[in-house]
Amino acid sequence: MKLLRFLAPLFLSSVQLLAVPAWSRTTGASCNACHATPTWQLTSMGMEFLKNGHRMEALKVDPKDQKLDNYVSLVWKGRAYGDSLDTKRTGLANTQKPATNFEQHSFSLYTGGALSERFSYFTELYLNENTGNTSGANIVQSDAGRKKLAEAFIQYNQPISQDVFLAVRAGEILPGILHVFGVGARSAEQRATVLNDQLAGSTNTFRPFSRQQGMDATLVGKHFEAAFGVVDGSSTSITNSIDADNHKDWYGSFLYSLDSHHSAVGLYHYDGQFSNYATQNDFSTALSYDNKFKKDGILARFIRDNFRIVGAYFMGEETMNLGGTKTKNKGYYGLVDYNFTDSFGMYVRMDNLDPNKDLANNETTQAMLGLNGMLYQSEKSGARWNFEYTEKQSYLGGTIAAAGTTKFKDKRYFFQVTWGF
Repeated sequence: MKLLRFLAPLFLSSVQLLAVPAWSRTTGASCNACHATPTWQLTSMGMEFLKNGHRMEALKVDPKDQKLDNYVSLVWKGRAYGDSLDTKRTGLANTQKPATNFEQHSFSLYTGGALSERFSYFTELYLNENTGNTSGANIVQSDAGRKKLAEAFIQYNQPISQDVFLAVRAGEILPGILHVFGVGARSAEQRATVLNDQLAGSTNTFRPFSRQQGMDATLVGKHFEAAFGVVDGSSTSITNSIDADNHKDWYGSFLYSLDSHHSAVGLYHYDGQFSNYATQNDFSTALSYDNKFKKDGILARFIRDNFRIVGAYFMGEETMNLGGTKTKNKGYYGLVDYNFTDSFGMYVRMDNLDPNKDLANNETTQAMLGLNGMLYQSEKSGARWNFEYTEKQSYLGGTIAAAGTTKFKDKRYFFQVTWGF
């Protein structure tokens, strides 16, 4: 009850936050024009703005809008969270783990927009991001923080016909279909496990959400988007690395919109190779074998003004050894969110990730209940809050190569405030 009394004033507030304030200044529209506030999913206008290259029209630019205030925003994230581990967990790493933590998570710069009639750009740069490490060898940059270039690309739009254009991107990129299905603008701060987590016990650190160095081309029509990309396929455990082998990964996707709300169905395929060296990512050491892997996805969403249903199902294959033994993995997530007002919304999500579907007791499942809303909004800045409760089930020793034993159920309470200028 104390928690509800604390949050009640936030639920009733009628203010709106500008998602990335610079782009709101560019468009002259409030945040709920591009985002279904406060649950944050992109609206029809927001999805058009994204695929056009962070601009209102794909092939036009107004010189009067080309001023620094419309291109640059700073974003700050602060967190507090508590973990309640299953009492069946033993060992010092579990019994001595802090139950609660405060975390100034990140301070980042967002910049992007039209450069000319055909060229535009986008960059998401973390000036500092907390790594979650405490002490010892895992410390990064001597203070448990790091600088990170999350995404950065130049985009060129080539008109094909009145309603069709070709968008070519080059730089540090993420498949566009994944951005709008749970990686980019989204209700939950904590991404779905099938998008965010690597397969338990696998040396391959590929995760669908990770940005990679390369380029792609997307044919954009009134009701469809068809994309093909080629990337280095670098180890995603190392920020902004280039690849450790000569192989280039590729991906393709197709998305078809079903109505004016951008309800849609889509397909995604990723074909990659991860080289297992004696020392990971060090091509000067002996090569054990190449893991030729793939990931296929079916994605769907149903959107209306105040709510949406979003889900994805992924299937994958990994090469386990020099003899070419294959394993198959699968996973999914399903999310429903609802905006009661422009300043208060809630959502529920179910996750599943199974690193080897032929083995029992090795999958991870997670249930999430979330609330979010707006703290304030002014012409120049604004703030949004999230509260998330999750229950995650996993198995002791369950990996891509082995069945697990004891089942664990761990709980987390997570609160975040995001401020933008």
